[in-house]
Amino acid sequence: FGVLFIMNNAIGLITPPVGTVLNVVAGVGKMKMDEVTRGVLPFMTAQFAVMFLLVFFPAIVTVPARWFAS
Repeated sequence: FGVLFIMNNAIGLITPPVGTVLNVVAGVGKMKMDEVTRGVLPFMTAQFAVMFLLVFFPAIVTVPARWFAS
């Protein structure tokens, strides 16, 4: 649950309508939001792919967690 929660929060902070991280980066870098969003798209795509894998194949998270628990 913790891994999925953190992944969802990371995705939520960089996607509109909230996009807090994008707003901060655009403001600090004095760039347009379009430029920042375009630069982040490959990373957002990777995060969505990882989230998809974690949701549909939970063993990716649970198996390594069992290794460290015992």
